[in-house]
Amino acid sequence: MAEILAPAGSPESVYAAVRCGANAVYLAGEAFNARRGAKNFTTAQLQECVAYCHAHGVKVYHALNTLVQDSEIEALKAEIERILTLGEDALILQDLGVAEIVKSLAPDMPLHASTQLTAHSLAAVQALEARGFKRVVLAREMSREEIETIRRSTDVELEYFVHGALCMCVSGQCYMSAFFGARSGNRGLCAQPCRLPFAAPGGTGHDLSLKDNSLLHHLPDLEAMGIDSFKIEGRMKRPEYVAASVRACKHALAGTYSAGEEQNLKNIFSRQGFTDGYYTAHRGRQMFGSRTKEDVTGADSKLLKEYAALFHKETPLIACDMCVSIRKDAPPYMSMSALGKTAEVTADTLPEAAIHRALTKEDVSARITKLGGTQFYAANVSVDLEEGVMLSAGTLNALRRSCAMELDALLARQHPCICTGTMPPLTAKREIKKTKQTYLRFADIVQAQQINIHFDKIILPIEQAAQAVEAYGVEKLILETPRVFFGKEQTLIGQLEAAKQLGVRTISVGNIGALYLAKQRGFRIFAGLGTNLLNSYALAACGADEALLSVEMSTAQIAALRSGIPFGTITYGHIPLMITRNCPLRNGTDCSRCRHTGYITDRKGEKFAVRCRYGASEIFNPHALYMADRDSEIKSDFSLLYFTTESAEEAAHIAALCSQRATPDFKFTRGLYAKGVL
Repeated sequence: MAEILAPAGSPESVYAAVRCGANAVYLAGEAFNARRGAKNFTTAQLQECVAYCHAHGVKVYHALNTLVQDSEIEALKAEIERILTLGEDALILQDLGVAEIVKSLAPDMPLHASTQLTAHSLAAVQALEARGFKRVVLAREMSREEIETIRRSTDVELEYFVHGALCMCVSGQCYMSAFFGARSGNRGLCAQPCRLPFAAPGGTGHDLSLKDNSLLHHLPDLEAMGIDSFKIEGRMKRPEYVAASVRACKHALAGTYSAGEEQNLKNIFSRQGFTDGYYTAHRGRQMFGSRTKEDVTGADSKLLKEYAALFHKETPLIACDMCVSIRKDAPPYMSMSALGKTAEVTADTLPEAAIHRALTKEDVSARITKLGGTQFYAANVSVDLEEGVMLSAGTLNALRRSCAMELDALLARQHPCICTGTMPPLTAKREIKKTKQTYLRFADIVQAQQINIHFDKIILPIEQAAQAVEAYGVEKLILETPRVFFGKEQTLIGQLEAAKQLGVRTISVGNIGALYLAKQRGFRIFAGLGTNLLNSYALAACGADEALLSVEMSTAQIAALRSGIPFGTITYGHIPLMITRNCPLRNGTDCSRCRHTGYITDRKGEKFAVRCRYGASEIFNPHALYMADRDSEIKSDFSLLYFTTESAEEAAHIAALCSQRATPDFKFTRGLYAKGVL
């Protein structure tokens, strides 16, 4: 039976989730989680909530799912050690370096791969399973067919979002909030700038804002498919939302989810209604929506009170077997069993001989099964009663209360994960060569035709492998796989095989699935944009031969890195702020007229270029990052000029400026090199 996994951003949301029937909750402490703006939990609150959940047969997963900086490693280690004492059931992780640290410190701790690891292919799931993850949270953009393909091919646990907000960008691949205000979505502080007005020509006016996802009508199908966990988004939302969405999931699985309940759910929280466009592969304009006044006022006090009443008091959700023995000359005995635990208690008062009316089995059963105010309800009841005895109602009530409390305590008892290991080793800090290499990346081989500067490596799309080998040979060539390749894994495998036949040696990857496929075929690995390498442990764990560092790092953080592999940074380029499967340009035109190129405009009139590749659209920062004139400040092995939307003439001019370390003659940004991100 599939698990209903509820969000909990506060203790009140934990009670709402548990009392409405969730099988598990995911929550976080006050640091290192992807919803740092939620109330989250102090240590004392975590202890109480974990005990409460376990006493109700509900699992607890701890979100530790942010990218971590080297300066935070000691605090991270302390946080992990603290979490291990709580007895939670799994850790949700994004950072591969953090995963290696947890595995080294506590190899018995189950790990779940966050959706921010961009797992959207069978290869990604296999790669994460090989790295020790017990469960993988699939990308929200996947279709039913794509999910089913993965489910048929792996035994690892699969989790999928079935209700809640949809990011426009594929999770883990968004840099918009970071570049707009240094608030990194990869570090739990997304400011959601995509919800502001962005307009495609002929579009909706909010062409980076999607309606909320809701797949409740598809839950029976997903359960039959074998998906292990149905995840509800919403750690920033109120407890009434948690109650409503958990209850709706329960009803959907039971076949009793109604149109009225769906309307209530929309009123509690939605953005102009819901969408199932990714799951059904019906992407397009109908998926877009923004938060309107009507959406806000839909959750009136009457509706909120209705859902608050669902978790105001305990709900009897756990079946228990009860056994009572009342015999002459022996203390009355009672046991309660549930979820594999048994509590046993005896009364201090001995039974008395009946004077007027002897106790009956029916009397005893009626008294001991009054379990109101607890999480239990009586399933099987056994009463061993000797004839002719009497026991007061107060004694029976006390026996029942004592036994229920004992069983609650048994179920709530913490079973901490033991920290048996040490931190994984790091290589000694390498000396960075004074002469930095120059790497050039092009979106198309045509862009490179007029380049007339020295370069050490050139990166070109794998789709143009034959032309690239003919033009540049294989010594300096790196072929770039797409950052995402939804539903096109076999196409990519074919391209990798063809590249191998051509003698290509190095492949650039932007996600763990592509890395896995390229590694299987013996290629050298260049970890490119999208791999989000932010700390020394991630560099050690990534499995690459050389790496492009995260665009969210400062020069000071780069200088402090310890790495056994060469690494570099982007010193020129229009940074891709988003990559999305639902193209914003299609809100106003179709692909045949668009030809995979266009722009969207923000409320200030800035134009953001949009380019499509491999069935996904990238949205680029209008101002190019430029650090070539200050490249000496960045202590790295190579500088990458990242060409995207430029013409061949523009690329040649910019490359010449960069080679001369000249001041740019166009509007530019210094990116995040000065301060990094929060």
